Amino acid sequence: MCYLWGNKETLDEIAVTIAHEIKNPLAVASANLNLIKELDIGEVYEKYCSIIEQELYKIDQLVFDLINISLFSNESDEMFDLTEMLDQLVSEYQQRYETITFLRQPGLPAYQFLGAVKYIRMVFTNILNNAVEAIVQQGIIEIIQENLPNAIRITINDNGVGLPPEMLIHPDKYYTTKTKGTGIGLRHCRLAIAKYGGRFKLQNRPEGGCSAIIELPRKDI
Repeated sequence: MCYLWGNKETLDEIAVTIAHEIKNPLAVASANLNLIKELDIGEVYEKYCSIIEQELYKIDQLVFDLINISLFSNESDEMFDLTEMLDQLVSEYQQRYETITFLRQPGLPAYQFLGAVKYIRMVFTNILNNAVEAIVQQGIIEIIQENLPNAIRITINDNGVGLPPEMLIHPDKYYTTKTKGTGIGLRHCRLAIAKYGGRFKLQNRPEGGCSAIIELPRKDI
C-alpha cells in the first residue's frame, strides 16, 4: 500500500493537477456527444444523450469547484471591508437578474474583516447563486447585515422553493436540489466559514423560501 504525505499546499496542487487532467477527456467526450446529437438518432437515444450530457455537466462543475476551492483557499488573509464587498455583489447581481429584486439596507457602516477576499466572496457568490436558482420567475432576495458586538451576521433570504427536509437533517452531506448540481458548493461554504471560526446555517422560512445565515467573529483591528 502506498501512502502520499504532504502539506496542504501539496494536496491543493495535486487536486488542481487532477482536475485539469479530467478536463481533457471530458472535453473530448462532450465534443463527441455533440456530434452524436446532430445525427438523426431517434427519441429514445436523444433521451440517453440528455442523461449523459447532464452527468458530464456535473463532472465539469465538480472540476470547476475543485480548482476554485484549491486556488482560493491558498489566498493570503488581509483586511478588507466586508460591507463594501457585499454592496458590490448586490449591485452586480441586480444588474444581471432584472426579474429579481435585491434588498439591502442603505448606509451600513464599514466592517473591516481579516480574511482572504476571493475566498469569502466565493462563499457569498455561491449562496446568492443558489438563492437565484431557487426562484422560479420573479422574486426577492434580501441581504440583511447585523453588526454584533463580537461578530457580524449576514442573513440571505429568498422567496424560492425552499429546501427539502433531507438537506436540513444532514447538512454536511454532498446534497443538491439542482438537476445538474454536485452539492460541493454548500459544503465548501460551510467549511470556509468554519475556517474563520464562524457558523453557517440553512433553514426554511415559514412564509416560504430559504434563509442562509452566516456569522463571522470579529477579526478587525
